[in-house]
Amino acid sequence: MPPLATLFGSFAVFLAVGVPISFALFLSSLLVLVQADLPLAVVTQQMFNGVNAFTLLAIPFFFLAGNLMNAGGISERLIRLALALVGHIRGGLGHVNIVVSMIFAGLSGSSTADTAGVGSILIPAMLKRGYSVETTVAITAASSTMGVVIPPSILMVIYGATAGASIGALLIGGALPGLLIGLSQIAFTYVLAVVHDYPRESDRWVGARATWSALRAALLPMGLPAILIGGIVLGVFTPTEAAAVAAVYGLLITVCVYRTLAWRQLGPLFGETVVQFSLVLFCVAGAAIFGWLLAFYRVPDLVKEWVVSQTEDPTMVLLMIVLLFTVLGTFMDAVPAILIFVPIIEPVATKVGIHPIHLGVVVVMTLAMGLVTPPYGLCLLLACGIARVPVMRVMPMMMILICSILLIILLAALIPDIVLIVPKLLVPRWV
Repeated sequence: MPPLATLFGSFAVFLAVGVPISFALFLSSLLVLVQADLPLAVVTQQMFNGVNAFTLLAIPFFFLAGNLMNAGGISERLIRLALALVGHIRGGLGHVNIVVSMIFAGLSGSSTADTAGVGSILIPAMLKRGYSVETTVAITAASSTMGVVIPPSILMVIYGATAGASIGALLIGGALPGLLIGLSQIAFTYVLAVVHDYPRESDRWVGARATWSALRAALLPMGLPAILIGGIVLGVFTPTEAAAVAAVYGLLITVCVYRTLAWRQLGPLFGETVVQFSLVLFCVAGAAIFGWLLAFYRVPDLVKEWVVSQTEDPTMVLLMIVLLFTVLGTFMDAVPAILIFVPIIEPVATKVGIHPIHLGVVVVMTLAMGLVTPPYGLCLLLACGIARVPVMRVMPMMMILICSILLIILLAALIPDIVLIVPKLLVPRWV
């Protein structure tokens, strides 16, 4: 059997029988090394090379910042602010759900943290107010996808480290597309609220004084995205250092200012962060061996030659990439999808003239959509678990929101300035 057939075939078999994807990457690569009589020292060398990247240090700090904000009750402060801003609109709690997810995305960089933190509070509240369980779960899961698009984003960090693209530009480039995803979901929720006569949370806007009071309560957490983006743009710190700043900032406001976390609670939170990062790191190490074998057998070159022989139109190539990552995101986690397939598609995109930042943001947006598409959709599964409802019951409503996300992805793919305009204005030297 040819080595590449062994590589992809064994990888598929391992996934089919339930082997964790990190181990599947490692074991399928090991089989090929043995079959082709390649030196096994390659395993340790490539694993070390894969994880020996300074930019990857941002990931545990962003994880820690998200865990601190989540455990420290920050989501409750954000909910009060969102209620003051949009609670008077028909379908108020649905809009609150989306607005809180948009703000929380700027704190955690993780969609699953968004689903857990926001969903655990708002799913029961929406159900009590008469929202259907399908609407409640679909809005909660779909709005959580912004967590890996709006900066800071853990997936943008992983993409930048894998593709060698500017992580700062990727983080900033996700701001406008993430905002558009949120606005499209607000528009859909409003239509749904009118059709089903979902209630307002107040008869009219609560006024400037009440809004300012809610804003003041949430001001410190909301200051985090401004500090991070401002610090990166002004050159005060790198994106990796920004992650450490986020973790320290989160620690200060939850433990020292709000005192919603006790010192004794930090041990379990640090332990949870270590486990989360370890899973990602082992996946990076396994993907490094897998990727080395792909490069050894010239898979990126073969793919590039085949695609270019079909078309050199950048728009068509980018749409093909969106289709590829839509399928990948449905069946596998975003991290290995980036680690395995970005080194393959990146040379193709460069060949036809697609901007690396444009490509990176579109790929991450597409993989974010995979968080709500079964069978893998983690955010959908988590939201269904909180509401205790079968996934298939929610899918008709979920498909409508998936279409709204896909529409923004296609707009971002077809109009590069949706991604590039903010980096060009703030940090033109990076793009």
